[in-house]
Amino acid sequence: RPKGGGYPFATEVIASGLRDASIPGRADYDIKAWMVYGCNLMQALASRPETIQAIQHLDFMVTVDVLPAEICGWSDVVLPEATYLERDDDLAGAAWKQPFLALRQAAVPAMYESKPGWWIAKELGKRLGLEAAFPWKDAVECVDTRLKLGGHNPAVVRTKGVILGRPDVTCEEEGLPISIPHASGKIQLKSEEAAKLGFDAFPTFYPQEEGPTGTFRLLNGRAPTHTFGRTVNNRLLAEPYPENEVWVNASVAKALPGFLAPLKNGDRVWLINQDGVKTGPVKAKVTERIRGDCVYLVHGWGQNAPKQKYAHGRGASDSALMTRAKVDPLMGGTGMNVNFVRIEPVTP
Repeated sequence: RPKGGGYPFATEVIASGLRDASIPGRADYDIKAWMVYGCNLMQALASRPETIQAIQHLDFMVTVDVLPAEICGWSDVVLPEATYLERDDDLAGAAWKQPFLALRQAAVPAMYESKPGWWIAKELGKRLGLEAAFPWKDAVECVDTRLKLGGHNPAVVRTKGVILGRPDVTCEEEGLPISIPHASGKIQLKSEEAAKLGFDAFPTFYPQEEGPTGTFRLLNGRAPTHTFGRTVNNRLLAEPYPENEVWVNASVAKALPGFLAPLKNGDRVWLINQDGVKTGPVKAKVTERIRGDCVYLVHGWGQNAPKQKYAHGRGASDSALMTRAKVDPLMGGTGMNVNFVRIEPVTP
C-alpha cells in the first residue's frame, strides 16, 4: 500500500501499486524483484517513465512470455513459454447457465527452447525446495488426476475436448428468496461505508480538466480481431486489422492547425501529448463516429520491440501517450482518459 494509507475498497493487488512499491520511499515496503508472466508492462501500465524507474530499482526481474515483447528487453532472465498449441493446460470449468468442462491439449511439440508453463512452474518449485507442491510428473498426469477425482473418464474427455453439463441444472437456483450481500439486507443507494471514510456517500459528478488549446482528449479501446496488445504481431490476425488508426471527427479534420489541406482517410499523422511525447506516424480515420474534442486509438500498436518484426513500427502507441493518470482513492483503479494530444502532419 502507499505510504500514509491504502485503498480501503480494493479487493486485490493492483499493478500500479506493485510498481509504486518498487520505487524506494513510495510504499510501506520496497519490492526488489519482479516475475512478469505474459504481460507486456511497457504497454499495459500508464506512465511508462515510472515503469522504467521502478525496473531500474529492482535487483532482479524475470519474464515468462511467448513473444519477444518489449518487457523482455528490460529483464535479467527471459523464460520463453510454449504457445497454447504447444502445451497442455489446466482444466477450464465455466460457471455458465449450462456448465461445461474444457480441456486444452498440445497439438504440436514445442519449438526451440520454449517450455510449457507447467514445466516452468514445476522446475522453479524444485529449485526453491518446493518440489512437494508439484507431486505430478507432468500436466497430463495432473489433469487426469483431477478428472478422475471429479468422476470423469480422462480418455473420454481427451477425445471430446469439451464436456457439457446438464442443461436442466443452472448456476442460479430459481425460486430462492432474493438476498442482498449487505449487513442491512437492503439495496444501498447511499454508501455509509464511503461516508465514514470521508468520501461521497452518493455518486457525485466532478467536471474533468480540459486539455491545452488545440488538443484532443485521447480515448483507447480494442479491436475484435485482436487480444489486447498480444496478437498484433500475428500476421493472420493482422490481415483484417493490420495496424491501428487515429479516429478524427470529420468536421474537425477539415481545418486542423498546421495542415495545408483537409485531413483525409489514410493520411499519416503524428500524435504529440501534453507532455511532449510523440508517437506514429499513424493513419487517420476521418469519421462522424467520434466527438470533435476527442480522438481514439486501438490499443497495442506502436511496438518498440524490434524482434516483433511484423508489428514493430506500425501505428501509434496509446500507452506511450498516457503519461498521466488519475487513481481512484477508494479502490486504486487507474483512469487514463486524462491525456490530451495534438495532431501534426507527417510533412508540413
